[in-house]
Amino acid sequence: MKIAGIDSCPLGWIVIHHDSKDFGFEAVKSIGHLMELHPDLQRFFIDIPIGLSSENYTRTIESKLRKELGSRSSTIFTPACRKAVYAADYDEAREINKQVLGQSISIQSYNISKKIKEIDRFMTSKPDGLEVYESHPEICFKYLNDSKVIQTKKSTKKGFLERFHLLQKQDPQLKLLYQDIIETFPKSKVKPDDILDAMALCVSNLKRNSSGLNFIQDRQHTDDKGIFVKVAY
Repeated sequence: MKIAGIDSCPLGWIVIHHDSKDFGFEAVKSIGHLMELHPDLQRFFIDIPIGLSSENYTRTIESKLRKELGSRSSTIFTPACRKAVYAADYDEAREINKQVLGQSISIQSYNISKKIKEIDRFMTSKPDGLEVYESHPEICFKYLNDSKVIQTKKSTKKGFLERFHLLQKQDPQLKLLYQDIIETFPKSKVKPDDILDAMALCVSNLKRNSSGLNFIQDRQHTDDKGIFVKVAY
């Protein structure tokens, strides 16, 4: 089974994939391009909101994710509603979100709207045999770390190494893979943190091949497009 973990990066998306025996990587500008390169991909975890709020549905899963991470809950942000994600600019997105959800959106939320929109569109056109699940790196790291939240920030050297060592315990191949990636792409295209996060998603995805998938689910299971709102880890 070919699986992957995917995180956003300046170039587009950094993808760590695994077939029956080996890890590999791609950095692609779009998920469509990824599928052209790997049409046999069967399941991926991606760090992007899937299933969006609307007039008839309010996404509430972020509150559960924040409880999961406790003092590290600041790594969870609330995405804009679907109409705001498709807005022409930040000002329009803020006004739409106020109308639909009664609150504005942060510039962080707006800046990732282009990629949220890409995945929202992909979910309605993806191949039938492909499983796509929202995931979150810090949730994955928690459950790779015996259900203990990692308290350090990965933007620090200590936090980065703590997570990287944890990943290497899962599979020593990842050390060489990381070196290959940083030698292939400059930091302006793929940042070290992005690589780490994609690795965490891929490793978590891979571990579930034998034990089954684990999810944190929204109170309402689907949005108004029928897309399931749940985070895999």
